[in-house]
Parts: sequence; structure tokens; C-alpha cells
Amino acid sequence: MKQIQFKGRGTEYFKIWIVNVLLCIVTIGIYYPWAKVRTRRYFYANTEYADRYFDYHATGKQLFFGYLIGVLILLAMQVVGSILPFVGIILPVILFAFIPWIIWRSLKFNMRMTSFSNVRFSFIGNLKPAYIIYMLIPVLGYAAAALLAFGSILPMSNIDEGTNAAFAFLVFAVGIIAAIAIGVYSIGLFTKKAAEYQIGQTKFGQGNFLINIHTGKFIKIQLKRVLIIIGGLFLLSILSGLLFASAMSGGFNLNNISSDIEGANSSPLFVVGFLVIYFGFIATFLFATAYSYSRQRQYLFENTTLDNAITFQSTVGARGYFYILLTNMLLVLFTVGLALPWAKVRVARYIADHSWIEASELDINHYLTQKEKEQSALGEEIGDVLDIDVGVAI
Repeated sequence: MKQIQFKGRGTEYFKIWIVNVLLCIVTIGIYYPWAKVRTRRYFYANTEYADRYFDYHATGKQLFFGYLIGVLILLAMQVVGSILPFVGIILPVILFAFIPWIIWRSLKFNMRMTSFSNVRFSFIGNLKPAYIIYMLIPVLGYAAAALLAFGSILPMSNIDEGTNAAFAFLVFAVGIIAAIAIGVYSIGLFTKKAAEYQIGQTKFGQGNFLINIHTGKFIKIQLKRVLIIIGGLFLLSILSGLLFASAMSGGFNLNNISSDIEGANSSPLFVVGFLVIYFGFIATFLFATAYSYSRQRQYLFENTTLDNAITFQSTVGARGYFYILLTNMLLVLFTVGLALPWAKVRVARYIADHSWIEASELDINHYLTQKEKEQSALGEEIGDVLDIDVGVAI
């Protein structure tokens, strides 16, 4: 089993990044597509496996047309919305109807523009599944969850009109639990279907990626993620109560509440406590994100093969990825954004260092050479201009 390696450095990428930022400012954002291409080419070209590298073949001109269309649509929505508010409400709904189509075209474009060892990737998925996955499942899932949550609140609002309080609370509790359950199931189903669509419909040259996953695993991951958030928020609420009680240790006079609260606000302990709780809140959600991403990535890698001969493994861990995210956030915060290039490089290196490919049953160099020969006979027709970032935990 061989490890993927990322050989880029923060100082190198900083030079690209700062030029990109300055040119985007000078050109009022027009340079953004070219900046995106330069960034992707740097990260792809520095990602290595078995002494072979990835490459990104799109040009800024190709991305510019899609970028320009997106900007014009947003400007049109703003102008029409200010002149005709009712039409301005309808336009986002119309745009939402095109999102699956945009995702589908973007997947085809990005895969065609990506190669490894001079062998192009491709995406062969159809449009119909994109509408089911990226529109039907989320809309139905969240609509059902919202209706349950809203319906569970109605009995609580009618308590004053004679509704039994115990019955209202029971309906509320059952409704909320059911809404959370449907929401978690919808996320699990969506993640599973999106992974099957994006990975299972991707080809490497003439090679096929095969994926065998189940919704139940993603539901378990999402449930644990919810429990992590609930547990973290519960601990923070206890901590905030203790800190507030300590700040009010001089006594709390109900007849002079405002002055007591003002005194607590000026207490150094209160300020320190507020900062601890604020960053604790961020850390809780960062860790939940790191847990969800790492576990999903491990599961997807373990159950994906290429041509039934090449397997994958991810050793990205929740704690390790959380440490990278947390320290990156602090680096970017305390450098006023100047450390962003180093933050991106650290993430890329960590992800690459914890990605492994197993090809023990064949000679990987012979396999890649064969794919290069197949590729040279295949040919490519490139005409897509849409490009958006779509991905699962890979």
C-alpha cells in the first residue's frame, strides 16, 4: 500500500495567492477564473503517487464564461428584485430548479479537466439522477421535517385555550424527535446517493470506479455528529452558568438586576468566560465537522475500488483533522488572513498523507502505462464552460 504525497509549500503558494488576490482587486473580480485555475494547477501538480502527478487542464478563459453567466444572473436578480419585488422572489426559485443541471455539467467538466499520469478522468452520470439526488431528496426530507416540527408546536401554543399541557408536551417531544430522525435520515440518504453518483459514475481512462455503500452507516455518522454537538453545547451551557455565577459571586439583588448585570459584564472573569464559550462553540462545530468528514471518508475509501483491482484507504482521523482545522483558524485569525496559503497547504498535506492506494495484485506502473495508451486513442471533446465545486468526503 502506497501513500499519496503533497509536495507543495506554503511559501510557494503564498506567491501565487498574493498575486491572485491583487489581480482580482485590480480587475474588480474579473481575474477570478484565472486565479482559480492557477490555484488548482498548483495543488494538483504537487500531489504525487508512485512518482506520477495529477494535472488540471482547464483554462481561465473556459471558466470565465461560466463565471460571467453567474455574475450576470446575480446582478439581474438584484436589479429585478429592487424594481419588481414579487418577481425577485420567484427568480431564486427558478434558479434553484437549475441547480442539479449545473452540478451535473460541473461534474462532467471538472472530471474532463482532471488527469493523473496523463490519463483523463471522466464523468458519465445522467441528468435525471442529479435532479432526484440534489433536489427531490433534500426538498422532501426537509419539508417533512419542517412540517413535523411546526405541527408539534401547535398544541403548545393552544395550552391557554384549554389544551392539556401534558398531552401538548408529549406531542411536541414526539414531533421534534420525529423531525430530527427524518432530517438525519434525509442527510444519510442524500450523502449515500451523492457518493454513488459522483464516484460510481466516474471513470479513469477506460477504468471504472465501483462503490458499495449503505445508508445506515451514514445515518450512524450523522447521529453521532448530532450527539457531539448536543453534548458540546450542554457542557458549554453548564460552563457559562458557572462563570456567570462566579462573576455574580458578590450576590444577586432582584431589586437591582440591571446594575448587577452591568457589574458582571465589566468583570474580567466574565470577559474571559465569554471568549472561552465563544471559541468553545466554534470548536464544538469544528470537531463535529471533523468527525463527520473523517468517518465518511474512511467508509467511502474502504468501499471503493478501481477496476476491481485497486483499493483505497483513508486514515484521516477526527482528532487530527480537528487539530488542523482549529490551528488553521487561529493562524488565519491572528494574521488577518495572510496565513491562508499555509492553512490550505497544511490541509492538502494532511489529507494526502492520510490517503493510501493498494495495488498489490498488479504492477501499478504497468497499469498506468496501459491507461496512457488507451487514453491516447480515445480523444477528448471539451466544450463545457460551467465550473462549480461539488464533492463528497474525498
